[in-house]
Amino acid sequence: MTAREELEKLAKECEECAGKDTASIEEHLEKCPACQERKAKAEKLTQMMEMMQMLASKPEEDRRQILGARMEQFSTLPEDKRIDAITDMLDGIAELSEEDRIKVVKTRTDLMTKIPKEKREVLMGALKKIMSAWPEDRKMMEKSAVMAATQDYFILKRMMVRNMFKKMLT
Repeated sequence: MTAREELEKLAKECEECAGKDTASIEEHLEKCPACQERKAKAEKLTQMMEMMQMLASKPEEDRRQILGARMEQFSTLPEDKRIDAITDMLDGIAELSEEDRIKVVKTRTDLMTKIPKEKREVLMGALKKIMSAWPEDRKMMEKSAVMAATQDYFILKRMMVRNMFKKMLT
């Protein structure tokens, strides 16, 4: 589910919840614990979408530095938190325009080819768990971005990287 789809789902859940309450919508949203949780999740998703948009607008070197630091953080998190954090990032990337998505995926892919095997396997394992559960249209969007992002790689590197991502999407 993309970040936008998740936001729509959260809004619908709050709308249904508030519709059952006799209080005003404002009061309900302030007092309802379930809606407070949804609000926090929505703010986190929005923040991630904005961060990915900001990241895409940065020059390549800045993008590489920022995303590299995030990936380093991801590799040290416990698996459940790593999967949640990477899922949020991927959902934010999915909301970008195709051009911006390719920029971020290119940086991510370039970084993945430069990190040591141990960290790469940790991150690739999380990506596989996340991406393999995606619907086909989301997988196709990712595949398209990886294909474009690796276009300038020399042939063997391009084939290796594309095969790695193909395995994650199955």
